[in-house]
Amino acid sequence: MRSSFPLFQSHLDLAHLYWSQVVQIGDTVIDATCGNGHDTLKLCQLTLSVDKGIVYAFDIQEQAIKSTDIYLYTHLRSDLRGRVNFQQRCHSTFPNEIAKEGVKLIVYNLGYLPGGDKEKTTAILTTLQSLKQAEGLLQPGGVMSITCYSGHGEGAREQEAVLAYASQLSPKEWNCCQHTWLNRQQAPSLFLIQKAISNPTTVR
Repeated sequence: MRSSFPLFQSHLDLAHLYWSQVVQIGDTVIDATCGNGHDTLKLCQLTLSVDKGIVYAFDIQEQAIKSTDIYLYTHLRSDLRGRVNFQQRCHSTFPNEIAKEGVKLIVYNLGYLPGGDKEKTTAILTTLQSLKQAEGLLQPGGVMSITCYSGHGEGAREQEAVLAYASQLSPKEWNCCQHTWLNRQQAPSLFLIQKAISNPTTVR
């Protein structure tokens, strides 16, 4: 009998499955590390219509912003591309125009730009600064989705820092989990951090 549960053959499949359960057309979402635009496109497909929804696409590297823009140009309807707000900046701070508790999903794909300079990676300090700021931007029920890559030195340290950060969040205010691949060496790790809805169930 065929299973109704979708296959996930990569960390991206699993992340996208979760995102599709969190967001809907009209939501505001952030791709904090847009890279080459693959996550940005998925967020656009999940949240944008001609007159609703907004996707913020951040990256500190000009190359990443250009790559994402080109990728969306070739894969996203022209009447939706105007609802993507590009920001070439570090993700350690978010612009004041983004309303507090106005964001449904914030996505981080940490590490280096695929096809780019592997020495230019996200860093522990700025990532933790960003996660702390993201706390105030999320709506109740909103989610931070964080993919870490432990296959290189800074990535391994960053994963440990994200794990420590998530572990100290109050269980009355946040729901946190980590997905790891058990049969793949140095596979990415996916963290999901959800802001609790008012009147959460008592934690035993």
